[in-house]
Amino acid sequence: MERDAGEILLALRRFIAAPILGTAWRLRAFLPASGLIRVRLEDDTPRTVLIELPHRPGAAPASLGSWWYVGALRDAARWAADSTEADVLDLDTLTAAGVLPDAVEVTLDDALDYVVADLVGDPYWHDYAATVAPDLYRLVGFDTRDRGVVRLYLALPERGTIGIDVGTTDSESGESRPVGWWASTKLIALLNPDAPESLEALRVPGVLDSHCDGVYDATAWA
Repeated sequence: MERDAGEILLALRRFIAAPILGTAWRLRAFLPASGLIRVRLEDDTPRTVLIELPHRPGAAPASLGSWWYVGALRDAARWAADSTEADVLDLDTLTAAGVLPDAVEVTLDDALDYVVADLVGDPYWHDYAATVAPDLYRLVGFDTRDRGVVRLYLALPERGTIGIDVGTTDSESGESRPVGWWASTKLIALLNPDAPESLEALRVPGVLDSHCDGVYDATAWA
């Protein structure tokens, strides 16, 4: 399997165990071919549909990143669920119908998933190699708080566990953060042992959380 196809498979694996939102479809086959990715979806009836998506490594839309395929398959699956078209939806059909998105689509669920994947070194994000910084932190849990805010529980060497609130939505626009936000990069900078005052400045005094030794608010910083 081509490396690019493997990255796309990692992005779409979420649809294996859980149905695509708004449909009963689950991913039952992922078939890379020359210039195309073919996925087979199946519901409980069982009805199946074969959907073709573009696969041109190094060219659009692959240049948008493997996460483009998450929104593309969601849109195609919803259209397939409502359509009376044949059980094979080729790329020409989807293109003519204007089904496939022009840009990366990020929902609130996506934004949370991407943050967790980023911080644990998921190969979906990190080019098949964990690039988190275990010398600085380990992600040991999370808790969604207010809409667009998640508390990340980070175990810090010799410092215990902290809870740090970050925004999965932009604090000004309210929209989901773009995929390229790279939470890990920001946290590595924040947890720099040579500049402990950076983290301490974000401590929220008086807030108790039984799952950590201290709470920090980075929703505006990150």
